[in-house]
Amino acid sequence: MFEKDIDIDYGLIIKNKVPILTMDNDWKKIFGNSKNKDINNYKNILNDLIKEQRELSRKLVQLKTKKKRLMAMILNLSHEINNNSNSNSRAVEKLDECQSEILTINEEIETYTFKLEMLPKEIRTANLNLLKATIKVAYKDIKSTQKELKILNNQIDELREKLKNLIETKHEKEETINKTYSFLHGILGSKEMERLDAELLQSK
Repeated sequence: MFEKDIDIDYGLIIKNKVPILTMDNDWKKIFGNSKNKDINNYKNILNDLIKEQRELSRKLVQLKTKKKRLMAMILNLSHEINNNSNSNSRAVEKLDECQSEILTINEEIETYTFKLEMLPKEIRTANLNLLKATIKVAYKDIKSTQKELKILNNQIDELREKLKNLIETKHEKEETINKTYSFLHGILGSKEMERLDAELLQSK
């Protein structure tokens, strides 16, 4: 039953706003330490994709910051070259270096941006696969636990019946004592009963 693939609609991830499972506290509490091979496999894939997304975002911020700094340098160098007839060749060379570096940065920004645009879909797919693996394990555990629960409920019912019988027996014994005691009390009187109680009922 649990070996076949779980049929979960991809749109469910978006429609129901299913969280990233490895970042969800409830999922981590229940399945975070699971020994299941599929869960661990998809968990690692998902975590790697999230890590890659964070790393690319960090690099993209760094590249854009660097590009901004280079653009400012180009403006300064251009101003220096255009307004200084005695500008040296080093300024022109530096300008070319900055422009060349910006071209390289633009290519890297384009590459990282494209990868970042693709990653959300890959993350949703990995999350869906992890959800399917989780559902398989969850229902397997539920089925197993239900069997254990049925046994426990039967044991509880047996104990309840036993307790009920014990309580009935207890009440019967108490009623027998009360009837016997009442009979003797009526014949002998309280004073004689007190003497006999002290003599015959004291523990030995």
